[in-house]
This record gives sequence, structure tokens and C-alpha cells, in this order.
Amino acid sequence: MTTTPNAAGSYDFTALGDESGELERLQLQAQRSAQLELQLLERMGLADDQVVLDLACGPGVISRLIAQAHPNSRVTAMDLNGELLAAAREEAATAGLASIRFLQGDVYAPPLEQGQFDFIYARLLFQHLEKPLQALEAIRALLKPGGVLCIFDIDDSWLTLVPEPEGFATFTTHAARAQERRGGNRQIGRQLGRLLEESGYDSVDVHVETVTSRQLGMRAFLDITLGFKRLLLEGEELEAARATLEAADALVDDPRAWAFVGVFLARGVRP
Repeated sequence: MTTTPNAAGSYDFTALGDESGELERLQLQAQRSAQLELQLLERMGLADDQVVLDLACGPGVISRLIAQAHPNSRVTAMDLNGELLAAAREEAATAGLASIRFLQGDVYAPPLEQGQFDFIYARLLFQHLEKPLQALEAIRALLKPGGVLCIFDIDDSWLTLVPEPEGFATFTTHAARAQERRGGNRQIGRQLGRLLEESGYDSVDVHVETVTSRQLGMRAFLDITLGFKRLLLEGEELEAARATLEAADALVDDPRAWAFVGVFLARGVRP
């Protein structure tokens, strides 16, 4: 018998607490890459006059972007966390976007009618899921025949700082293990193609898009790529990482420093 896994997986916004600055990090993360993401989404099949679902929408930055760029599309924004949805609703109202439907729901059992969406976007969701195949099957049922699922996610093997602070590889390894203990996978990117094929999608395509510190600015790059990792560590592991993180933060003041990350874009079509 199939059991429903922990819907939050390795990401529990409420448990992080108000003092973590996590809401601000999520907003920054989405805002800094928003225009690049829109271009990538349109390349993957986002178009006008579609019925669109933004899965795990968080504070709704990308939901608003899609609604603004494609005002004739019908956008639903779903998230597990009610606090994030409240922030997303407030921001949409401030922006005058009354057309977005906000919905609280679980990716494993979404409270949505099947077969209604032309395009579904899952942004930085799958790295947190304990049962990605189960989630992919639930998502596939929401798509119309010929509808597209686009996944945007990470693989820490594509994260590089130049110069690399001493102990950086150990820090990222410890963060990955901490996330794995919570049910996540910081190397999900390389697995997305296989997972999409196994769960019944057609026309599967995966490619890696390189994002650099020169595109985002070093401060924003470090906040986006290291912020959640910092929150994963505690006790001795966090203490051991302090010098490494201080050295990473010092790169902000080094005009010769560079940083790179590879973000995976995976696309599958419902037969």
C-alpha cells in the first residue's frame, strides 16, 4: 500500500521561525532571478491563454510574474504553508493582480480537479521531497493531455566559489546530509530526467543553466545559494562552518571573486 509521505519534506517554513529571515530570502531568491526564469519558462512552453499552476509558490513572486507577463492566462498558486500563501495574497493585492487563485495544498494529494492545466511549474520543490516519483504521478494527473510540467531545481555539485574558502566542500557535504536526514536531496537535478521518464512523462528534456555572481551580484548569490544551507546546520557542524562562511561572505568585497551555480530545468509532457 502506498503511504503519503511528509508533505513538507526537508523544508518546513514555520519551523524556521520569524527570526530566520527566510521569507526575505525566498523573496530575494525569486526576485533576483525572475526575468531570467520567465525567459526560461517561455522556452519550456509557457505561453499566452494557458491554465497555469505554480506549485510550491512560496511568497508568490513567480506567480505574479507569470500573471503579469501573460494576463490572458489563468494562474493558480499553490503552497503547503498558509503563512506563505497569506504573504503571496497580500503582495498580489498590492500589485493589483486579482486574477491569481491562491490555494493551500499538498503536492502528493493536490486539492485540484484532474486534467485541467496546460503548464505546471515546480520551482525548487523537488530537492525537498521524500517521494519524488509519487509527487510526479500526482502532478501528471493534473495536466491536460499534451500539458507540460517544468521543474527548476538544483544540484550542489554545480556550485563553485572562486577562490574557494577553506572547508567549503565539507560545509556543503554536511548541509546535504542534514537535508537528506529531513527527506531531501541536494543532488536532485541530475535525477530529474530519469524520474520524469519513470513516472510516465513523454518528450522529457533536461538541461543545465549556469547562473553567476556577476549576474546576481555576489551578496545576492551567496544569500540565495548558502542561506538555506546555513539554516540546516546546528551544533558542532555549524560551529565548524563559521570560519568557512565568514570567508565566503568576504568574497563580497573581492572584485576578482566569481561564483557559479548550475540550475537544472527539466521538462516532461503528459501523454
